[in-house]
Amino acid sequence: MKTTEPGCLVSQLYIETEGSLKEVAEETVRHETIGKWDRPGKPTELFAKSGGYLLDYEEQSPGKGKVALAYPLHNLDLTNSAFSHIWVSMITGMSAMPNLKKYRVLDFTLPDEAYSYFPGPGFGLEGTREILQIDPSEPIIGTIVKPTCGLTPDEVADICEEGAMAGLKFIKDDERMMNPAYCPLQERVRKVMERLRKVYEKTGNKVLYTPCITTGPDRILANARRAVEAGANGVMFVFIGAGFESLRIVAESDVNVPIYAHCCGKEHWSRVPDQGLDQRVVAKFARLMGGDYFRIGALGGYFAKDDVGEAAVLRPALIEPMGRIKAAVPAVSGGLDPSNLADNIHYFGTGALFLAGTGIAKHPDGITGGVKAMREAAKAAVKGAT
Repeated sequence: MKTTEPGCLVSQLYIETEGSLKEVAEETVRHETIGKWDRPGKPTELFAKSGGYLLDYEEQSPGKGKVALAYPLHNLDLTNSAFSHIWVSMITGMSAMPNLKKYRVLDFTLPDEAYSYFPGPGFGLEGTREILQIDPSEPIIGTIVKPTCGLTPDEVADICEEGAMAGLKFIKDDERMMNPAYCPLQERVRKVMERLRKVYEKTGNKVLYTPCITTGPDRILANARRAVEAGANGVMFVFIGAGFESLRIVAESDVNVPIYAHCCGKEHWSRVPDQGLDQRVVAKFARLMGGDYFRIGALGGYFAKDDVGEAAVLRPALIEPMGRIKAAVPAVSGGLDPSNLADNIHYFGTGALFLAGTGIAKHPDGITGGVKAMREAAKAAVKGAT
């Protein structure tokens, strides 16, 4: 099926209707662009060329199948509202169409020149390795601070220091660490980074720490600046809660640190079969808006017990060519531990973050033992062992 068209946003959807798949798709894309000519006289040339159209379709059974809809980009103000206008074009009006029993936005593509209106990842894999001072052959092993909340700044700093001394390269707050009064952002970050600086002075081990700064788009930049002023060399926030535009605001700012785009909540759009918004679309938007890291459920973990699960959908969305946009880095987590690390390294290669939270914290020999086990498993995997 054709999925690209010069000068157009192309949205790929799965549709179920009681009518003709072709006719319903044509009606839908017309409604989402120009609608009907309601003025006196004949339609103008501008009106005519502003209409969206059915680019291609594949009918799987009567009234069911995939369609590719083309939306002329000249209808949009990409300079000031690239994300929101694309969102409005291909998503917001669909649910109101009475002749659609089901629809799912599967993917979208833009002409190469349109990607220049998005910031994209500022660091990606290469920039991350530069910060950490490691070469491409080394898997990036990290952790999520556990417990998820209920910790004081000193307790968080203790955890981070022990993990860093054992050799961790990446540490992030859990998304549920929402800067409560008992663990405020700046105090936590300051204490963590003081410990990490001491570890670096002792061992030469450089660690990237991304504290959680989730808040609304009107306050996200202030939170990012507070974190960086306290020493953070990265930030993390739940962009579905904070808003996709929050990613762009931080990515285009003077903060200039990697952004962990935490995706919790995406399943509310994607879990129902043949309905809603595919995870692939969410991942591509997060990447376009400036997310350097995006979580993918670990193979053999909570989200993919028997196969590659969401990784088969999300990994390509993060690394496939998108004009000038850099690739984002898969952050593999969710049940990762020494027993399944090799499978994940064999699948993702060394171009990912491998984050074990409970998989490190629950080790019989504590955090130090958990990190040692992860590092030994990583070395074995790189050498080809299972």
